[in-house]
Amino acid sequence: MNPFSIKTYKGPEYFIDRKVESRKIIDAIESDRNLTLFSHRRFGKTMLIKHVFSKLDYKTYEPIFVDLFATRNFLEFAQKLTEVLYDNKILQESGLHKIMGSLGVSLTFDPLSGIPQVNFNLANPENVVKGLPQLFRSVSDLKKNVVIAFDEFQEVANYEEKNAEATLRGMIQSFPEITFLFSGSKKSLMKEIFLDANRPFFQSTQMMELHEIDRENYAQEVFSILKKNKKPFEMDVIYKILDLTYCHTGFTQMVLSRIYSESENSIDQEALEHVWSDIMEDHKSMAREQEFVLSRQQWKILVAIACEDYVLEPQSRAFIFKYELPAPSSIARIVRSLLEKGLIIESGEKGLRLFNVYIQRNLQAIYGKAG
Repeated sequence: MNPFSIKTYKGPEYFIDRKVESRKIIDAIESDRNLTLFSHRRFGKTMLIKHVFSKLDYKTYEPIFVDLFATRNFLEFAQKLTEVLYDNKILQESGLHKIMGSLGVSLTFDPLSGIPQVNFNLANPENVVKGLPQLFRSVSDLKKNVVIAFDEFQEVANYEEKNAEATLRGMIQSFPEITFLFSGSKKSLMKEIFLDANRPFFQSTQMMELHEIDRENYAQEVFSILKKNKKPFEMDVIYKILDLTYCHTGFTQMVLSRIYSESENSIDQEALEHVWSDIMEDHKSMAREQEFVLSRQQWKILVAIACEDYVLEPQSRAFIFKYELPAPSSIARIVRSLLEKGLIIESGEKGLRLFNVYIQRNLQAIYGKAG
């Protein structure tokens, strides 16, 4: 088995670092505090939640994970939650019939497999919203401490129903015995939902931002995993992978996964050159395509940021002069646009960089890395 997962949680022995973050989330759960976890995409939020859930005592806790990605309304929200509760055997057949009736949803069972076939398409949206508390109540009645994690929670902000956030906030307040985790990968929108004084979820949870894993911690845990799996490696190559990918978990794990499986013997410089060259080739056209979907000035600034690794002051005279960029006011507007498009991200005190590590490295290879 390849120990470097890019899709599924494979257990604590293959989970890298996040000890401090795990402890904070567990402490919130044990203290009955709702918590919001947010970061840019591919930083490992989902894996972290599943790792925390694996550490809970299942005799005491009932962890429930609900992915809200691409849900557009409460009808789809209810469908996702219902499927998870049934799959986790929290909702039995008799209870499912009752709750589906309260939601105004038709329910039949496949005569061969016994799998429920829920028809949400014919449901009245108003009945679904009114019946949703029944789903939460079915969970709160369990003789365990229930923890519900809503992943990609920012989707709720764009639901078709008016006042969707307020409606859901009201439901959640009605079940204080349930601990909720809200996870989101649109950092700015998650901050708006939970930190804007004019929105229903304002300061209702403990806030926690996920950052890059510390380079040395990351390296030491990779060394440990490779030793356990008796895979020979060169330490310098592992550090090189972390540097090439900025320790951005999703991109780093992809390189580690590929070099683990594609290296014939040892993970050495030759193996890295082969894997990295292949990844760069796969993303070369994607990097160049940005030129055709962005304005000329947006493209120039994107390339300039890519070449610098990180840009702390994009409106500085030195940066503008070096890349022949427009006036500072124009740069500020363009940077906001690139942030909204998700093409660049803010990396704390380091400044701005491209979100997609592979595109950034491709642009550096084409236009020349600064310094």
